[in-house]
Amino acid sequence: MTQEEIKLNFSENLISLRKAHNLTQLQLAEKLNYSDKAVSKWEVGAVLPDIETISRIAEFFGLTVNDLIYKKKEKLTKMLFKNHVFITLLSFGLVWFFASILYFILEEATTIVRPWLTFIVAIPISFIVLTVFTTMWFKKTEQILSISGLFWGLLTAVYLCIFRLDLWFIFIIGVVGQVLIILWGLYTGQKKK
Repeated sequence: MTQEEIKLNFSENLISLRKAHNLTQLQLAEKLNYSDKAVSKWEVGAVLPDIETISRIAEFFGLTVNDLIYKKKEKLTKMLFKNHVFITLLSFGLVWFFASILYFILEEATTIVRPWLTFIVAIPISFIVLTVFTTMWFKKTEQILSISGLFWGLLTAVYLCIFRLDLWFIFIIGVVGQVLIILWGLYTGQKKK
């Protein structure tokens, strides 16, 4: 492989990775302690960074140097997507793991009447985690779904934790809120085009 092919592959892979991580050139430059002009030169293929810098970039993205200099853009994108899904699901699962531990502690060591509410409170907390990760890595549809889950989970948790029958109107608020979430999703999706 020639120096020009390496430059081209590196620039394409760097652009793909940066965009997959929702980073601007400036943000990536700051994380790597370089200027945004240096990152721009790497991405247009004008300059190839030294091997030490390529190694740092590979480490930053959790890849090997070979992944950066060989033409594997599609493979990288699939690998990143799998990593993002895995990290998101693992974080989601950790919320439920800690909720289970808390439930058993409350059940065995306290006289709390409704320890099962731990799981109800875990619903909005797990959707907060999902919302954070979908905002970083996924598309608008997933973001809208996670925000909707957070909203409805929060309303349900409030309703069940307070447990008053005259609080049923909270779900009417939920319908209005859901419409607003959908409108927000449509507006921001249209704005980007």
